[in-house]
Amino acid sequence: MIAFCSDVGIDYFALVNGDPVEIQRLAVLGDIDPVPLQAATPSLIEPGWFRLGNERIKFTGFIRTTLRICPMCISEVRNTTEIVHHGVWQLAAIRTCVKHGRHLVAVPKPKNGNDCFDHVPMLDGFQPTAGDLAASQDQELERYLTDRILIGPGKSWLDRLPFHIAAQTCEMLGALLTLGPRVKRAELADAQCAAAGTAGLSILRGGPEALRQKLKEIQDSHPVGEKLYRSHYGVFFDWLRFRDDDRDFDVVRDVVREFIFENFPVTVGSIVLGKPCPEQQVHSFSTAKQVFDIPHHRLGQKLVTLGMAKPHASDRFYTLTRYIPTVLLNDIIAEVATRLSAREAAQIVGVETVVLARMASHGLIPKQSEYGKRSTIYRSEDLKAFLERLRGLATRAGAIKDLINISTAACRRGVSITALTKLILEGRIPLYFDGTTAEDFRAFRVHPSSLNGIYRRPQEPVASSWSVARLLKISRPTVYRLRQAGFLAPPTKRKSVSIRGGKYSCRKSLEEFQAAHVSLNELIERSGRSADDEFNHQISNGVLPLPLGLRSTMIFRRADVA
Repeated sequence: MIAFCSDVGIDYFALVNGDPVEIQRLAVLGDIDPVPLQAATPSLIEPGWFRLGNERIKFTGFIRTTLRICPMCISEVRNTTEIVHHGVWQLAAIRTCVKHGRHLVAVPKPKNGNDCFDHVPMLDGFQPTAGDLAASQDQELERYLTDRILIGPGKSWLDRLPFHIAAQTCEMLGALLTLGPRVKRAELADAQCAAAGTAGLSILRGGPEALRQKLKEIQDSHPVGEKLYRSHYGVFFDWLRFRDDDRDFDVVRDVVREFIFENFPVTVGSIVLGKPCPEQQVHSFSTAKQVFDIPHHRLGQKLVTLGMAKPHASDRFYTLTRYIPTVLLNDIIAEVATRLSAREAAQIVGVETVVLARMASHGLIPKQSEYGKRSTIYRSEDLKAFLERLRGLATRAGAIKDLINISTAACRRGVSITALTKLILEGRIPLYFDGTTAEDFRAFRVHPSSLNGIYRRPQEPVASSWSVARLLKISRPTVYRLRQAGFLAPPTKRKSVSIRGGKYSCRKSLEEFQAAHVSLNELIERSGRSADDEFNHQISNGVLPLPLGLRSTMIFRRADVA
């Protein structure tokens, strides 16, 4: 074939890639209509993508270097030159000859890879077996894919998926449904793939909600906690992980990942199908203990009353009948937990845990221990009493101007937040708040003139890590990495160890950095794109983020942003 094309002036490699000019030349030589020849030939339309009929198909959907042929078609002709090889047979998901209902068989590959499209000599002397008869009821996926090629895709969710995504998702979901999670993809026979594809198609025609419902049915068929999602979904889940090199699969990956986040106790930051879990939505006993430090027996007793757990004979251990939603767990903790951890107490008061610890050590808030543990715990009534003492000094700000919060006042005076709070309470210095009430410590304001008697130390304007993160719209770990990388400077004119301890940045360096840089979250707010789309947009324009590490919020130079 290569020699023939050379003799008649046809570019062989352009021809096998369906180039319209070469198809036209071949049609003229063969005295046939070039239109159906072109339609039935996979044609390269852009790098990595072909057009076949009315479908745009990625190269991964084809098996182009292995010739597959119908054994019945071979037996019905007088010589190999009469054999018609359909372009659709190059598709991996098409395994059957429509005319004879037989599964296609592979022809041994030629010694020279360039000859893999030279079908006539490859078939010369090839004597295949009769081939397996395909079950008509298992050909639904092939009929669906053929219709997409002949007519074009429709408007349903499945139709809008790229051709190779739709085909492979149907087959891999169907393999899970028909053969179980432990089947190996490489071991699937043609008949098994056909049955699997039809089974998967019957579900995916219902869209992503039908897929979620089927995944939920599979989860509910297993005892809670016996195994996790990877064991439940085996071959289907592993296939999605394997195809992480193809972003087109993200449509399906996102549905499955979201379902797993919603229905399995995946901890925050755990990677599922390439992305970290942003928020744990359900819990097991172990993750409830790990995250909320609530004892097994106390949580189990409450869940039994809700019908979500069963006690063992000793009543000391419990088994879940379904995972605990985080929202429900929060309500349970509020009801059964009589003590609060330092983190929980700090959230209620509205300060950092280190500030809460200093307040406790100075006697502003009582602290306790439970069960002989070294960790400090707090009572909610003590936290409320502390806030009520501050509220007793506070009135609505109204038209009063130049008010600042206690944290800012402490920074300006060069004293710790705890020391200033103690002075305010002892000296009954007036406080103010905006709105109808002061919810937490952050809401209280003070007038600078009320603090004139407090010694002012040499200082420079600073910003806490929390303030930097809020202004730049980044995470606090990213703030720490910015300081480590030298983008943010620590304060140098502060005597307080707490200010110089690494949790504050010089405000001047913050302002300079903010003027020259912009975070991905700011770009998202500006453009309205999703995080992935915005990132891809910037990368495609040659813009690279600062090298701060994989788990940092992405930050770009404003001068580079497209």
